[in-house]
Parts: sequence; structure tokens; C-alpha cells
Amino acid sequence: MVKYCLWILAEIAIIAVDIPKVIGIAFGLKILFNIPVWVGVLLTDLSTLLLLGLQRYGVRKLEMLIAVLVFIMAGCFFREMSYVKPPASGVVKGMFVPKLNGQGATGDAIALLGAIFMP
Repeated sequence: MVKYCLWILAEIAIIAVDIPKVIGIAFGLKILFNIPVWVGVLLTDLSTLLLLGLQRYGVRKLEMLIAVLVFIMAGCFFREMSYVKPPASGVVKGMFVPKLNGQGATGDAIALLGAIFMP
């Protein structure tokens, strides 16, 4: 009986952690692409089901998809960097001596920490 209660509590904890992630992704899609939040939730759920479905074809296929997505993100990052053209000395200095400049920089830093550590 105890193991079933612990199992139910674990499932509730997993749901409680996943709900903010799904809603956060939905709001991110709203901000980026002006997609309604409910559509963003459905897209997030669909992508989760897609990844779970890929497990049926083996771990290597799933790893390949994740590697492709990481390379796409890296390509977008480097494309943005080539568009913005920040000074290389400032980028290198910022990697080792971080500081907050500008109005709202503290809020941006807190949001970045939340985005990195929440998942």
C-alpha cells in the first residue's frame, strides 16, 4: 500500500514540475511567433509525444534528432552573431568578467537563470 501511495505522490510531483515548463514554452511561442497560448500548449504536447514515439525506433534515432536540433540552435546562434557583429574583445571580456549594463539588465539576468535552471 505504501509503494502505491509513493508512486501516486511521485506522479503528482512530476505533473507539478511539468506544467510550468509546458506553459512557459507556450508563452515563449506566443512571444516569438504570436501563436495563441493554447496552440502552443498543444504543439508542446505534440513534440513530447513525437520524442516519446521515436524511442520505439531506438535510442540512436532519438539521439540523432536531438543532435540535429542542437546543430540548428548553434547555427541560429552563429547567424545572429554574424548579423549583430559584436566586438570580439567585448565578447571574450564578458565571458570572464560579467557585468550588467543597461536598463532592465537585472531582470534579463534573472530570466536567463530561470530559463537555464528551471528545465
